[in-house]
Amino acid sequence: MSVNPLRPDLNRGNQIKSTNSDLKKSITLFDIDYAMMSYLEDTVLPTLKDSKGVAVKIPVIYGNSERWNGSRRQGVYRDGKGKIQLPLMMLRRTSIAKDETMQMPNRHLSYPAITKWSKDNRYDRFTALGSGVKPKQEIFRIAMPDYVEVNYDCMCWTSYTEQLNEVIEQLNFASSYWGDKEKFKFRTSVSEFNVINEVGEGTERINRVEFSLNVKAYLLPEKFDGELTTRKSLSTKRLVISTEVDITSGNGRLEGLLTTPSPYYDNKDLIDFLSLNNNMVTAGAPVTTFSNIKLIKTPSTLQSVITSALIDGDDSYDVKVYVNGVRYYFNTHFTVVVNSNSLEINFSLMPFVVDADDEITIMGKFIDL
Repeated sequence: MSVNPLRPDLNRGNQIKSTNSDLKKSITLFDIDYAMMSYLEDTVLPTLKDSKGVAVKIPVIYGNSERWNGSRRQGVYRDGKGKIQLPLMMLRRTSIAKDETMQMPNRHLSYPAITKWSKDNRYDRFTALGSGVKPKQEIFRIAMPDYVEVNYDCMCWTSYTEQLNEVIEQLNFASSYWGDKEKFKFRTSVSEFNVINEVGEGTERINRVEFSLNVKAYLLPEKFDGELTTRKSLSTKRLVISTEVDITSGNGRLEGLLTTPSPYYDNKDLIDFLSLNNNMVTAGAPVTTFSNIKLIKTPSTLQSVITSALIDGDDSYDVKVYVNGVRYYFNTHFTVVVNSNSLEINFSLMPFVVDADDEITIMGKFIDL
């Protein structure tokens, strides 16, 4: 099968269905504007009473260029038929700047958001009892956003001074985090209030307050450089264990005993023998003894392969003997006696006398006791 080098390899583990209702995938300037307007209208601004005692809710509108300039020039805001709108609050975004107190040097960082219950993992009585089935969790890895400072100018009009005082009191008492608790909240501070009392056209008395909002917010685009900033994955559904360990033992000690087959333990003797390679050096003598060592027998499957092994009776040991760096051979230059914890080498067959001036080295399959 031909491979297209220009097309990246597809990982089916990342091809997870994600609908628009799964998660809000971006944080835009519109979200910040909407958070400020909705918090003002639903939480902060009080419900006023007009001259007839009828409850009036203060609407909040966004001040585009035409609305804001017209309201500043005339001192009031009029609808399409020229009627003055009271009460009313208008706000507009004036500036956006980087928040230098919140630096984000690594754009590849992300944080996980886990949904414990979803339409694929519904909460019911059977699951609540602890059925033993591990639920599948949806994990959203969200890129770290850019932190910004957003400033707003606001104007609020009322018919009476008492109404304007109530608006100022509520604004001053508002919490430091504005927004919808189900969506986004941003740290917001209110500047000083500039109160203006004036008489508009005709006999209408206008009471207006002007103030500014400083919002510590963050922005996160849905895509950057062609990649999503929010990626969905699923938690591990099943864990397959190939090797189990039983740490209980009848002799009162903890021992690791494998209870499932493993390729290593099927060939343990052979693998341990091949991985073992030791050496030891001592001064020479006609009969040189290496104490506190144990020779390891060569597995039967390798005895026919290792032809240069040191032979002692029916057992085969892979041990090589060197005198002053020169190798000599069993039954040609020396004989051996293998004990349980030592090796004796008799150099009576050597063409010269081995004494303390000679260096005897053994290398092979043995362990130090």
